[in-house]
Amino acid sequence: MILDLHVHSNTSFDSKIKIGILLKKLKAIGLDGIAITDHDSIAAILKAKDLARKYNVKVFTGVEISTQSGHLLAYGIDEKPIYRKSVAETIDWIKDRDGAAVCAHPFRASAPSIGDKVYEHHFDGIELNGRTKSAQNRAAEVAAKLMRITLVGGSDAHYIERVGTISTQFHNELENDDDLVNAIRKGQCDVKHKIPTTIKAELIPAISPKDITILEKYKAERKPTTSIIKVSNEKLKFFDTQ
Repeated sequence: MILDLHVHSNTSFDSKIKIGILLKKLKAIGLDGIAITDHDSIAAILKAKDLARKYNVKVFTGVEISTQSGHLLAYGIDEKPIYRKSVAETIDWIKDRDGAAVCAHPFRASAPSIGDKVYEHHFDGIELNGRTKSAQNRAAEVAAKLMRITLVGGSDAHYIERVGTISTQFHNELENDDDLVNAIRKGQCDVKHKIPTTIKAELIPAISPKDITILEKYKAERKPTTSIIKVSNEKLKFFDTQ
């Protein structure tokens, strides 16, 4: 089961993603579902879960919480989160409500991030983020291994084209938010990077010595040609390309 665990809807002030269009396209981009993680809001989740049945996809409850030091991702929380409290207080708030606390993009320089202080707290997981540079994601991966906690993946998409750039593949099917929280806590998942679609280039055969000779002969014998380089006041100027 493949989920993008960090997607913003247009409920977030900085996102343009409409829920209905997003859910309709999930299967086409290789996803079984998403966690909607709007900034400090769960307002879009009930609507999204209702629509998800229509398109045979899963929507899980999430939220990106602003703390005094950086952003956290909370999963399985169905109430409005606390705002701009300390990291430790926010983690305790999440766990008191049986949610999973994940450190979002811990080393990303272009967004509120916890940085090296990630090592000071008891997260359930650390995120590899689709809007974060590879070196910063690598630092997050190392942190998760050193701390022996789960690594999850999310695109952090604010535009529909970015959904699924990084996702999470779960070992088992997840039916509800409790299943998601338990799977994150137990590390029953792997980060999945989207393989970009590329055009396969055809191999070009080497030029034979005979063809090289013909090419050099042509270059030596070709006659001078002229091309237009300027049009001004209805007068044309030319130059010799030889």
